[in-house]
Amino acid sequence: MADEEENAEVEEEKKSGGMMKMILLVNGVLLVIGIAVGVTMFMLSGEEVAETADTEMLEEVEDIPAEKKKKSRGTPIYVPLHPAFVVNFENQEQVAFLQVDIQIMTYDSGVERALKTHMPAVRNELLLLLGGKQYHEINTREGKRALSQEAIQVIQDVLADVGEDNSIEALYFTSFVMQ
Repeated sequence: MADEEENAEVEEEKKSGGMMKMILLVNGVLLVIGIAVGVTMFMLSGEEVAETADTEMLEEVEDIPAEKKKKSRGTPIYVPLHPAFVVNFENQEQVAFLQVDIQIMTYDSGVERALKTHMPAVRNELLLLLGGKQYHEINTREGKRALSQEAIQVIQDVLADVGEDNSIEALYFTSFVMQ
């Protein structure tokens, strides 16, 4: 009889151990499903926030004035003015030389064609501008920036005189040697 009682206890432990494994397995599956639902809800609510933010950003862009929108109109076009400009100018009763490489930046391919077509006139006016400068005027950073603005204006004037589009965004000195 004692053997029967022990066998009954062992069988009861096996049944309850199997039942415990089943409960743990079901709980694990429910936990994974709960986590998946939570992550899905979080991601969907994040998309709504992102869509709202995108809508707000589009509204802000529409409020930007047209002048600011022009600056990001696409890929910039850089037009090198080759060969380098070499001029002599006065440097306190000495003859000094200036060698400058210039590139023009625009967003309009029509300006690129106009610059290439009217390059002799553009180079002439730039040489006159550069040759008329004195050493102390362009020796500083501010002087170089002012020279850049003057050069842009000279190029725009040349293009306007021949009836071409003159939307030049910037002028860059890619080499600037004074001797």
